[in-house]
Amino acid sequence: MTRKSIISFIISAALSLIMLQPAYAGIYKWVDENGQVHYGEEPGSSDAEKLQIRQNETTAPRTIRKTEGENSEQATEKPAEPAKDEEPKISKKEKQKLCQESKNDYAAISSRGRMREINKKGEYIYLTEEQRQQRLAAAKKKQREYCH
Repeated sequence: MTRKSIISFIISAALSLIMLQPAYAGIYKWVDENGQVHYGEEPGSSDAEKLQIRQNETTAPRTIRKTEGENSEQATEKPAEPAKDEEPKISKKEKQKLCQESKNDYAAISSRGRMREINKKGEYIYLTEEQRQQRLAAAKKKQREYCH
């Protein structure tokens, strides 16, 4: 390597490190003398509080099937049901997992007003209140099945 290419490599590396710094900056919250709350990447006063940013917890993907009466763009979650002749054998650990999942689903659906999901085209669609209630009923049914 020539001296010129080494210098340009060092400058490029330094610039890259400088540009990455804002990605790791903290978020601060402070109240000014007028009682106005402010948020920023740098503390605006000496009594600024550094906030902890939570990471979203996501659930494992579930299969989504269309139900009768829905158009091709909308789909709802339906748990896979075993054949009526077969009794599924579920371990105690799996039952606990399904119970906790149903409790989390119910809590998440109950705490939200309007729900949306992404259709096959990658667009957000909003669920009707009827679809939301169906999801709540399905989560409750799952709780009765696995939590008792």
